[in-house]
Amino acid sequence: MAISGVQKMPAQRDTVRSHLPPRQDRRSKHIVERTSVLEGTAVELYKFAVANPSWTKQDASDALGYTLKHIEVSIAGLERQRLLAPGTSGQWVAIAPETALADIVDEDERTMLQLRSRVSERRREFASIVPVFLEARAHAAGSGSVEVLEDPAKVRRLLIDSGRDVMTSVLIAQPGQGSTADVQEESVRKDLELLQRGIQRRNLYPTGTRDHVPTRKAVATVTDAGGEFRALPFVPLRLMIFDKNLAIVARQLDPGDKAALVIRDPNLVHIFTLLFDLAWEIASPFLDEVGRKSPLTSTQQSILNGLAVGYSDEVIARRLDISVRTCRRHIAWMLEELRADSRFQAGIKARDAGWI
Repeated sequence: MAISGVQKMPAQRDTVRSHLPPRQDRRSKHIVERTSVLEGTAVELYKFAVANPSWTKQDASDALGYTLKHIEVSIAGLERQRLLAPGTSGQWVAIAPETALADIVDEDERTMLQLRSRVSERRREFASIVPVFLEARAHAAGSGSVEVLEDPAKVRRLLIDSGRDVMTSVLIAQPGQGSTADVQEESVRKDLELLQRGIQRRNLYPTGTRDHVPTRKAVATVTDAGGEFRALPFVPLRLMIFDKNLAIVARQLDPGDKAALVIRDPNLVHIFTLLFDLAWEIASPFLDEVGRKSPLTSTQQSILNGLAVGYSDEVIARRLDISVRTCRRHIAWMLEELRADSRFQAGIKARDAGWI
């Protein structure tokens, strides 16, 4: 009886398939394929179960030629897929694939609904905290306090958030000798996004960065899109002002200090904005070619400016963010080129020659 049942199975399966919608048929086939991957005898056992409405483990073992242990393993796999269900007196009943699939999907949908419910609850919990945070921040701004962020990751997070929320303008003073090409590429992308939104962008760089190729290329690209860049012989601090109501200033207690001062007090922000505007007025356009006939690099021109006002090598090096040894090497070369007997005389001769 078992063998004849197996022989009739293809016709019965074709009959079942003809009454199933195409999508249900594909799902049913998928379940059987997954079962066969889990247990090699599972497909044969499922065929036997469909052909024989009521059977026992021993019946399946006798008909298929597998040990009871193999039959039990296959039954367990099919039961997990909801393709078999226990009947009465140790017998088993085959479940239609579309019914098994619906049972599994219903369980998954219940899990998803529970997850959505937990997410919604978390959102409500955090939403209740937002007014408290805003009130506390408003109080801090009103009291004129200055927030100190010691963690560089928190500083970066604040800069990202402020750049995303800015509405009118971003003013930046950037000391140093210029960033790498990779960093400049990311900065250009962000600057272009701001300019497309109609945000005003102004950057102050040290004149020494005019000879830094990645910086110069980045400035040229952003300038073409409407950004503004100017240069000063010395930029004393790292500063960013957003919408003229938030200032983020590098603390700079020492060369390794990564902390930032977050200033929201309108009076303090106004003062920093005035200082930036003053520096902007006396700065020269970054891409200005006037005076570029000088044989000196921008860094050397900045060094000569320092020599002309009597700064020491250490002060000049610190202001330009270069080593003292590099600064002295530039000075020695310029003294020789200018035929100057002293550092001060070198500054004067450079001015007379139109080098600076």
